[in-house]
Amino acid sequence: MVTLFSAALGQAADLRLTVERADPLELSWETAPTAHGSVYITRVTQLEASTNLIHWQPLGQAQPGGLRPKPVKVIRTIEPTARFRYYRVRSHVFLPNAILANHNLVAADLRGANLRDANLANADLALAKLDGADLTGVNLTGANLSEAVLGNVNFTDADLTGATIAPWHHFPETVYHNTTLPDGTVKTDSPERRLLIRLYVDSAPEVDLAGRDFSGWDLRGVELQNRNLAKCNFTGADLRNIKLAGANLTQVNLRGATGFDPAEHEGVILHRTTLPDGTISD
Repeated sequence: MVTLFSAALGQAADLRLTVERADPLELSWETAPTAHGSVYITRVTQLEASTNLIHWQPLGQAQPGGLRPKPVKVIRTIEPTARFRYYRVRSHVFLPNAILANHNLVAADLRGANLRDANLANADLALAKLDGADLTGVNLTGANLSEAVLGNVNFTDADLTGATIAPWHHFPETVYHNTTLPDGTVKTDSPERRLLIRLYVDSAPEVDLAGRDFSGWDLRGVELQNRNLAKCNFTGADLRNIKLAGANLTQVNLRGATGFDPAEHEGVILHRTTLPDGTISD
């Protein structure tokens, strides 16, 4: 058996695996709180194994984290195996219901953190990295989020009344559902808007698009190559620079759509398709 010991994932650069014993194999690492402004956070850590560096499986129980816990040395005994395996430690912030009101969290690295129902009222989160964080039900009233990175954040049921968010920062993947915005209004993105965002971000490859109503949508530049769009309604849609090479447009309604020219889309399938001028293809 051959092992490879990696630096921990999840931005805990000082976390390292150590061989305590070779037979049986024992691996160890030490968890320690990291300063995030005025807050000390220890991440949850989990030992994982892989045979190909692509698919990773957890080994044993995760080591809990939290606020200001003491350093802990974690030792895991590895069951014998004849297979070649790599090992690593993955870490993440897990602080649901945490009381962090009025704390200094300037430039804190909270990427992927679980902060569900936490109290962050009046906290200073300027420049904080919150990419992918779960902020469901979080109290962010009066918080400073100036220049914070909010990509793919879940703000479901969050309260941002009076919070400071730079107006030039726009993160299309951020989830707003019953979210109280800084001005006191409540925002919930419709399913249609969420789908439109996904189409722009990654073309929503797992979503079945056949038969959907896209009438009036702005789909400029969206990439839908080789997708099954049969029976979709694109009436009045803006299709400038859309990518439709190889797409199936059987029985699609394109009446009044802007920017569609079948000659610009190699291999596009037209069958009983209503074109922008109202004519119907073969």
